[in-house]
Amino acid sequence: MFLLLSSIVLTLLLLVALSKNRKPFYDGHSLPPAPWPHLPLVGSLFCHPPTMASLVVVLRRLHAAHGPVVSLWVGSKPAIFITCHDIAHRALVHMGTTFAHRPATWSSGLNSHGVNSATYGNRWGLLRRNLSSHLATAHVTGVLRSSTDKLVKNLESASAGEDDGVVVAPSETFRHAVFGFFAALCFGEGVGEDTLRRLRGLHAEIIPLIVELDAFHLMPVFLQVVCYFPRWRKLLSAQRRHHVLVTTMISACRRRREEGVGPDVAQPRCYVVTLLGLGLGEDEMVSLCWEYMNASVKTTTTELEWIMARLVLHQDIQQKLRKDIASRRASGNHTMTCGGRRRRPFVEAVVLEALRLHPPAHYLLAHTTDKDVTLDNYMIPKGSIVNFSVASIGRDATLWTDPDVFRPERFVEGGEGSGVRCTTGGSDSGPETMKMIPFGAGRRACPGAGIAMTVLQSFVEDLVRRFDWIPVASGVEASIDMAEKPGIITEMRVPLRARLVTVRQNDVLL
Repeated sequence: MFLLLSSIVLTLLLLVALSKNRKPFYDGHSLPPAPWPHLPLVGSLFCHPPTMASLVVVLRRLHAAHGPVVSLWVGSKPAIFITCHDIAHRALVHMGTTFAHRPATWSSGLNSHGVNSATYGNRWGLLRRNLSSHLATAHVTGVLRSSTDKLVKNLESASAGEDDGVVVAPSETFRHAVFGFFAALCFGEGVGEDTLRRLRGLHAEIIPLIVELDAFHLMPVFLQVVCYFPRWRKLLSAQRRHHVLVTTMISACRRRREEGVGPDVAQPRCYVVTLLGLGLGEDEMVSLCWEYMNASVKTTTTELEWIMARLVLHQDIQQKLRKDIASRRASGNHTMTCGGRRRRPFVEAVVLEALRLHPPAHYLLAHTTDKDVTLDNYMIPKGSIVNFSVASIGRDATLWTDPDVFRPERFVEGGEGSGVRCTTGGSDSGPETMKMIPFGAGRRACPGAGIAMTVLQSFVEDLVRRFDWIPVASGVEASIDMAEKPGIITEMRVPLRARLVTVRQNDVLL
């Protein structure tokens, strides 16, 4: 233990010595401002490994002192963080090819072959096109209808026979429904409930073990090994069990396809079938399935809880949404028009406003550059780690009126956010679109943005149409705790609790 601590201390002292000699210029150009010495998380390292919470505090302080572009140093390269939407637009859209790369990482195994972590090039292009094609053509209507029906039935069972409602903590129910939906899209609809429970259990075991700060690459590899070695051993064990289970599920999908039975025969509805068509290896397919499930379930579940918390807190908006749903269903037109143009359903505005205030991930996955580049009068050296604060852009007071107020009306026709389209991720993304970027932008934008919006709107519609979501208490105590729990995914610090009252059949259009 003494040798271990000595090694850490000597390493930190060496890094301090090196940081003292670091110049704020690179080849004659100014670098983004950084603290001195270049070890802002050193205090945490002496006691425990740094966490996302400590990173958020450090960055908030740096941005307040130095502006929208700041940096932390990792070895010989800076990690640059950007909070300005104009700068983000220039980097991700106008200079999209330059910033489309990912930093080299010490792979944890499951993410080693993923689309998100892939080097920008031919393999990445092939995998992304396959994923985008699957998400665009997947026949999700039936699976989504089944998932929402199961969710509603589970909640109805909890509130059955209680005229004044029952208090529920719906996080687990949401998670089960969302997991089941994406598992059906990934592995097909023939997966048994017991297998899904085992897969969920492995996900729940693995995710907390993944090093939080690895997403930002702010710790040297050897420090990750030293600080997280016990956790790393547990992670390897869980990954091995996950690999065995997923390969079994892939094999079952392959057999169904070859034998000509099951829902995936007519066309490749599930993601695994599309991967089989690419002739990928076993490790690659397991990694891609992990990425598919991990990227979709946690973010969607978290956002659904934030949305419903907002609707509990803002009863007037919940009632307005229920009336809009009834009106559209009565007209038989789910995409009503206004002046010859498609009118944005109010449920879409509600989801967008929640994403603006509560993006599941406050930062995008890290980008890097393939050459030295000047951005906002700063030099970004080749290979620098570059990240963008989604949360800061969504609450920028120069872009939004009363940015901390939940006001879905800002996204309807004529509102300040009416031009925002979160599902636009290519070179056509304009400054108006990038007033909020919960799904990223440019070449590395999330390919699942469209299906995420569809799933969230569908779940929210059914939850509001079938139930009144009201505060547990009345008066001052009716307030919902909207405090955040920092992490790779920013959840509610205190999980949602609400009183659920089933809406009478004659009060709602079914």
